Amino acid sequence: MQPGDLIFIRGTEGMAGPIKKVTRSPYTHIAGIVLDGHVLESQALRRTGHLTLETYKGVSDVYTCPVLSMEQRHEIVQAATKWLGAKYDYLLFGFLAFKHLLRLDVPVYGGKKRQICTTLWTDAYRSVGIELCPGIEYPTPGELAESALLRKVGSF
Repeated sequence: MQPGDLIFIRGTEGMAGPIKKVTRSPYTHIAGIVLDGHVLESQALRRTGHLTLETYKGVSDVYTCPVLSMEQRHEIVQAATKWLGAKYDYLLFGFLAFKHLLRLDVPVYGGKKRQICTTLWTDAYRSVGIELCPGIEYPTPGELAESALLRKVGSF
């Protein structure tokens, strides 16, 4: 695992069931590698922060972006780390749930920019010119896992 690799989590608790149904994906959450053995994530009920990789042992898959240079990987981590301590954006989460539940192409949410798990990492990748899901402003974990730029390298 390298800096900037993404950890896709197959959640089993809390909102995981509804997220799986609405997005039709086994993945309910993502985090990214920032240091050896540590991830950075944005998750409900706490501010954006670090956790050990062990937190997701047995319920996660690791994806990498093979086209990234080591310099880009470090820039992605720096971009994501700028959000340390940021509040979780419940309004954005609700907007996306509504959009996917009703399968509507509703206007893009334009509120104050805060983070949810997917925007934290898609925005970090965008900071180095990598668009993981072209045409999708706010991708779901499942949509990110299907990105042509990402490759699954294993499970953890």
